[in-house]
Amino acid sequence: MSSEVAVQITGLGKCFRIYDKPRDRLKQLLLPGGKPLYRPLWAVKDVDLTILKGETIGIIGRNGSGKSTLLQLICGTLGATTGSVVCHGRIAALLELGSGFNPDFTGRENVFLNGAILGLSRAEVEKRFDEITHFAAIGDFIDQPTRTYSSGMLMRLAFAVSVWVDPDILIVDEALAVGDASFQFKCLQRLEVLAERGTTLLFVSHDMSMVKRFCKRALYLRGGEVRANGRPEDVAERYLLDMRDEQRRGASEDTVAVVPKVHLSKADGIAFGTDEGGILSACFTNTGSLHSTFVHDEVIELRVEARVRESITLPSLSITIQEPRLLVIGGANLALVLEQPCDGWCKAHLTARFRSRFAAGKYHITLKLMNGHTEESAHLIEKQVALLTFDTLTLDSDFLGIVDLGIEAIAPTEPTAQ
Repeated sequence: MSSEVAVQITGLGKCFRIYDKPRDRLKQLLLPGGKPLYRPLWAVKDVDLTILKGETIGIIGRNGSGKSTLLQLICGTLGATTGSVVCHGRIAALLELGSGFNPDFTGRENVFLNGAILGLSRAEVEKRFDEITHFAAIGDFIDQPTRTYSSGMLMRLAFAVSVWVDPDILIVDEALAVGDASFQFKCLQRLEVLAERGTTLLFVSHDMSMVKRFCKRALYLRGGEVRANGRPEDVAERYLLDMRDEQRRGASEDTVAVVPKVHLSKADGIAFGTDEGGILSACFTNTGSLHSTFVHDEVIELRVEARVRESITLPSLSITIQEPRLLVIGGANLALVLEQPCDGWCKAHLTARFRSRFAAGKYHITLKLMNGHTEESAHLIEKQVALLTFDTLTLDSDFLGIVDLGIEAIAPTEPTAQ
């Protein structure tokens, strides 16, 4: 095995036995060779994965998809039914709030207990103790039993121990969702430091923007199996495709499915939607193509043509501008202009414009054809991910960040003479 590999997973599977009646469990134990009295549930099935040292991997999927089970198998807190996991280096894990803590021990005692579990000597824990307590910021509660802690305080202390013991592999299962905004910010800063030092990070999150911004790779689990593994941007879109499909099937009583579609660019891209319509073409009006370049404050104009079924009552187009990792920095939902229906279909078009007030760089535009005028209630008809791209050039602009908000100082007014 390569010295660059942190975790090697081969044919990994975990099967749980589901008994309909409690007494069936006892019968199965007493009669192991008889008829199975349980239903097998494969929480994780046939997972092959190589994780390199220093990689940051986000694991996504709906609840019950096997994410937490996979992390527990990697940590060794669960035994595998099939396959194997080989890890290289010290593992620190935040799998559940308070896991590894004795509720009757004080926070101080639990710090030393967890340090010992992670293979540190008492002297090594003492050397890090002040940093751990400063990071956790729970004050005098450090000398109180952890059963008196709130969930937030418990998470603070558990996270502080995990990130200050210098692990080779750090595993976090949605623990950050418990903390307040200030502590989450501090945690992300610490995770970035660990990543720069070469720590391998694996974490579960339902926040796609965090996965896109923070991870080098994403793993999408569905039904215990790997459905996608690759760039966070692509994997997140695959996940959203499945979620949209479930939403539409639920809203339409299984009559409308969301499926992959052909991306309109010549390059490989992601597109999906229903058979209720589609985007026919899109271009920047100054070039007539899917790409253009603009100088600062120049008008960006694009034209989109689509078609929808006559039954669509509120056809609209969502235009979102995204930075290279497809994090949205702006956009709008606009009503389409419809033409006369023909054979049950309506052609539609839209011309939209906005000014190029962005920092120098490359940007993407994702188009979503929808039935409805708000993201929360609209039904997706088609999504063309990063269909249009444009580069921006700045002149002498000195604004901060990605978008120029036109912030300027206002000179004080002269006092009125009496």
